[in-house]
Amino acid sequence: MFGLALVIGGIFEVAALVFFVVADDPHMAFMLAVTGLAMGLMTYILLYAQSTAESHAELPAWKKFSGKHSPAAKSAPAGVHLPPPSIMPIAICVGAAVMFFGLAVNLPFFTLGTVLLGMAMIGWLIDSRREWKAVATAGSGPIKNPTPLRPSRRIVDVVLIAFFSLLIGQSAIFAGGAKADPGPTGADPMAPAITASGVKFNLDKLIIKAGTEVTLMITNKDSGIPHNLAIVESGTTVFSGEQFAGVATEDYTLPALDANKIYTFRCEVHPNMKGTIELVP
Repeated sequence: MFGLALVIGGIFEVAALVFFVVADDPHMAFMLAVTGLAMGLMTYILLYAQSTAESHAELPAWKKFSGKHSPAAKSAPAGVHLPPPSIMPIAICVGAAVMFFGLAVNLPFFTLGTVLLGMAMIGWLIDSRREWKAVATAGSGPIKNPTPLRPSRRIVDVVLIAFFSLLIGQSAIFAGGAKADPGPTGADPMAPAITASGVKFNLDKLIIKAGTEVTLMITNKDSGIPHNLAIVESGTTVFSGEQFAGVATEDYTLPALDANKIYTFRCEVHPNMKGTIELVP
């Protein structure tokens, strides 16, 4: 039981180590490490619940009705159990959606989603165990359904406040419909510049001098959201800038690029942020 939970969590921890050491991506490594801890803990809880649960009650033997018409049923037959509706599956879906959204965007949303997912899974586990005990206790008699857990109004208010506070604080994520800040023009091939805002670059083409090292200034205006710029040639990354969260500005020293080759640039955190490179003599 503990070994399986350790293996499942360990897979994510190994992936986190690979991202930290090989890919030099501490942001993704940290999120994978947190996911591994959560997955390992949830696996252990579920396996523990399964191993300690009572045996399920046996259904009574069905008797063939000998009359012409079946009588109208006023209640469920003895031993037949229809669990009452629970809000926990919906909460699990919401928590998972927020968590994966944060995995693609930033750590605060990821943390909130992980907390929501963990609370919902534990709540659903508690509901399942209570229903299991009710069935086992009833035997072949009528089953008294336990009332499913429901989050209190205070918990709902706290979650909504946290979510919308993050939403407002990271409002640049949803500014895709607005025109991006023009920022630096990027016209100087010896000192190109580019701006990340609203999870997109303000330029879809960089003009860079060929055959010599140049300094690229990248400005990240997305508060708390990591960006970088990588240069790719025929599917091979020839340069990968260090990721950094906004609001901040970094200078990258780009290697000399061959005028006879075709290069593109992209953000390694958000693949939708990409463009072409024009090399000039």
